[in-house]
Amino acid sequence: MRMDSNNRISQQLTSCRPVAGRGTPHSLLFRWRGWLGGLLLAPAVVIALFSGPIVAERPWQGVALTALGYGVFMTGAALRFWATLYIGGRKQAVVISDGPYSLCRHPLYVGSLLVAAGAALLLQSILVASAFIAFSTAYMLAVVPAEEAHLRAFLGPEYERYCRRVPAYVPSFRSFRTPPRIEVDVHALRLEAARASRWIWVPVLVQALGYLRAQPWWPHLFVWG
Repeated sequence: MRMDSNNRISQQLTSCRPVAGRGTPHSLLFRWRGWLGGLLLAPAVVIALFSGPIVAERPWQGVALTALGYGVFMTGAALRFWATLYIGGRKQAVVISDGPYSLCRHPLYVGSLLVAAGAALLLQSILVASAFIAFSTAYMLAVVPAEEAHLRAFLGPEYERYCRRVPAYVPSFRSFRTPPRIEVDVHALRLEAARASRWIWVPVLVQALGYLRAQPWWPHLFVWG
């Protein structure tokens, strides 16, 4: 037990970041990250639902935002699936540094943020876009450092070296590497497919909401959203 305590202190000094414990605010943020995101984004979506689209009088801009939204959304979905092929439930067992994890340290999170950004573009809402930016900033400043501290505690110096070599979010394509074959966790793929079955309908739902917002009989309770 004493050696384990010394190792944790040594990792703190090496990384210059505290290791998050069960009772720390960072770990609570990490545990409740999904619910916190929902609480932040849900009011913005409700307000946007009862306000007009920001490009109602400029159809070509609406088409451009819709195309961009679909592109961003599908890119995020593809990145999440690609990352799941490599991580496959091994996140706390070994350092995964191939495939998307050789481009950036958090491809699953980047994929999720792209999915949310795509939904905001499809909804054409300044308020939802602002809430998304606020949520993303909070996530990067609080949740991700807590997870990285947790991984440092489990994986040690190898993960520390990985953090120094690979950027957190912005991909570095020069460092891309992948083996010719990888081991795939079918259970992890099933979990990702179950998650995808919930959010894959977001573009369809957003397009339906957009149609309702454009109707003259739909209540517009807010000037803009």
